[in-house]
Amino acid sequence: MSLRTLSVRAESRTNRKLKNKLYIFLLFISSWANAQTPSFYAQVSKNRVAVGEVFQIAFTLNGSGNNLVYPNLNDFDIYSGPNQSQSMSMVNGNISQSTTISFFMAAKKEGKFTIGIATVMAGGQKLETKPIVIEAVKGNAQAQQNGNQNAQSGQAQQSQKPEKNQYVSDISNEDLFVRTFLSKTKCYLGEQITLTQKVYSRVDLRGFQNVKFPPYNGFWSQQETSNQQINLTQENVNGVMYYVADYCKVYLFPQRVGTITIDPVELDCIVRRQTKRQPRNIFEQFFGAGGYEDVPIKVKSKAVKVDVQDLPIDNKPVGFSGAVGDFSYKAELDKERVKANEAVNLKITISGKGNIKLIEPPILNLPESFETYDPKESENIKTQGGVSGSITYNYLIIPREKGEFVLNDLHFNFFNADKKQYVSIPSPDMKLTVLEGDPGSAQIITPAKKGVKESENDIRYIKTGDLGLHKNDKEFFSSVTHYLLLIIPTLLFFAALFFVRQHIKANSNVMVVKERKAAKLAKKQLVIAEKHMSANNKDLFFTEVLNALNNYIGDKFALPIVDLSKEKITEMLLSRNVLEETAKRVINTLNTCEYAKYAPSAVTGDLKQVYNDTIELISQIENQIKK
Repeated sequence: MSLRTLSVRAESRTNRKLKNKLYIFLLFISSWANAQTPSFYAQVSKNRVAVGEVFQIAFTLNGSGNNLVYPNLNDFDIYSGPNQSQSMSMVNGNISQSTTISFFMAAKKEGKFTIGIATVMAGGQKLETKPIVIEAVKGNAQAQQNGNQNAQSGQAQQSQKPEKNQYVSDISNEDLFVRTFLSKTKCYLGEQITLTQKVYSRVDLRGFQNVKFPPYNGFWSQQETSNQQINLTQENVNGVMYYVADYCKVYLFPQRVGTITIDPVELDCIVRRQTKRQPRNIFEQFFGAGGYEDVPIKVKSKAVKVDVQDLPIDNKPVGFSGAVGDFSYKAELDKERVKANEAVNLKITISGKGNIKLIEPPILNLPESFETYDPKESENIKTQGGVSGSITYNYLIIPREKGEFVLNDLHFNFFNADKKQYVSIPSPDMKLTVLEGDPGSAQIITPAKKGVKESENDIRYIKTGDLGLHKNDKEFFSSVTHYLLLIIPTLLFFAALFFVRQHIKANSNVMVVKERKAAKLAKKQLVIAEKHMSANNKDLFFTEVLNALNNYIGDKFALPIVDLSKEKITEMLLSRNVLEETAKRVINTLNTCEYAKYAPSAVTGDLKQVYNDTIELISQIENQIKK
């Protein structure tokens, strides 16, 4: 038999095997397309639990779906979750897949609680779970401790890394890493720079969890919120192609001069890895794979530094308020003619790109007879491609005297970092005619603004006769008054010197200053959260509340933000005589904010209540520490 004949027969056998495998593959695809009817249900590990005892609730979807809405879980403390797991099985040639979302939680108090329905869209229809009743009875400390240990064990199983030799290939630092990029490493005080966190991957990247952002100390920061979905792109790094995910983009505005270090970002990347286990079914055997697992791998970027320069002193205009960027300016009156003692509105609008949210309201230089009040502010700020937008100041002005007035001393100054020069925008000449006021209208003239005229005679009247003068026998020198006037200035000098030294000593310790001002700074940051609450921006609201609490605790107890953990926070609060109930409320608030930050669609409840509870918590901590 010739070599050619053997070759033809071998090729024929190979073709038949490929056809058989292709036929099996088509059968699998057909069976997958006709998969099981989607179903959705909820189940718990226990229906009767002790207060503080941790149990698990799981929502399982057989099939694929979207728009999952969780029930209200405010009656429980959530220790872990949402934790996601997926599975795939084949029965009688039919392949089915399921997704499970689970929570580890515990009842806050005794009673019967109903976990409402959860909903999901699957197969073109809305699926709902059945309500579940949980009965919470009086527990003990041992049961609560065991429950916490079970929750920690369940959470550890979610993030535990299996042994390295279980997988087909290893993942090195060159296969998966995160980098921090800055649009500028050298900038001016108040200039906008862009920070981008990028994840580089040569593996099957499935998602992210446990993200720890740096505190951005020394900067005022604003995170871009326009891009809620992370898209992968390709990038060549030293001749190697990577899939790149722009995970986060933040706009920073330096608030102090010098070299500022931005701490690294830490996160867990969920990577799908192929295992070495034996195939469990024909489907895995056909594709030559033993199976896959989603494994968290911790990555950390490197710290970056920014060199911040002070603004130039040369040609710095008078009245410069710290605006840095590229702005336009507009000022206008709503009336040109008005009667005395009647109100007129002055509208000043500043728009452009830069540190617009940090601009101070313009100072008005008006005639002395004009009375004015603090402006009403309104803003329209966007974070797409940078912080930009407009801010409007409405001043209420009341002229008290009639006349013709020209308002033209309302200039606006800013520093253009790109051109490295100051720009002054003059205001237009705004003419205002003030007519005689009505007889019954109130007229109030501020003495500080209205001069008082005095009249005198050229020659005063000379009094004649007995003037009633008498000699003073007491001398001033060497008297008690004389010595007191010599001693008192010396005492005042030493007293002032003492208080100055005490003031310098009190403010020389940065940690003590931060501790003293922690509550004030936290409440100031909560003002930003209140604005997001008014705009119903839940994600930004909970982010600001979380940052305010973390910064307050970090400043109050002299701890870096990155070192704060739930156990450390509880330990520090209890060590400073804070009540255990208050410490528990702090942890609950932090858990609620973190849960809302990474699962905003699952957030329910009153934002106003969260805001008020946070302010009340800070006040309670301050009062209890003082006691």
